[in-house]
Amino acid sequence: MTLHQAEESKARGRAVRKAISGSEGSRSTGNAAGLDMVPGLEDFVIGFNFGEVWSRERIDLRTRCMIVLGMMTALGRTPQVGAYTRYALHLGITPEEIAEVFLQAIPYAGLPAAFNAMQAGSDVFKEQGVTVNMEA
Repeated sequence: MTLHQAEESKARGRAVRKAISGSEGSRSTGNAAGLDMVPGLEDFVIGFNFGEVWSRERIDLRTRCMIVLGMMTALGRTPQVGAYTRYALHLGITPEEIAEVFLQAIPYAGLPAAFNAMQAGSDVFKEQGVTVNMEA
């Protein structure tokens, strides 16, 4: 089985990855083992996920990141919540906006999923020296 992606898709994908994470690679703590296990998977992820889907112009990267953060929260993908929290901060999404994404998940995904995401987000905030002010 070949996981081939066109060079132009991979180039777009690398540009998107650099914009959201500061790196052109697709590796995070949540996916590195899988990328090492399957030859060609990293090129596929870069080319398809970031080069074909994330690079579409109708939704900006900031909004896409918040959507994915909400989906990872709802699906209980805690390692990816941490990665996308880092990406969100890199894109200029505020800690308060990130916390609102987690809060929004409560009625749709349940308290456990939201609390797990909040813990992952809090870990990233602590690691990056970020504070959250939810008082309004």
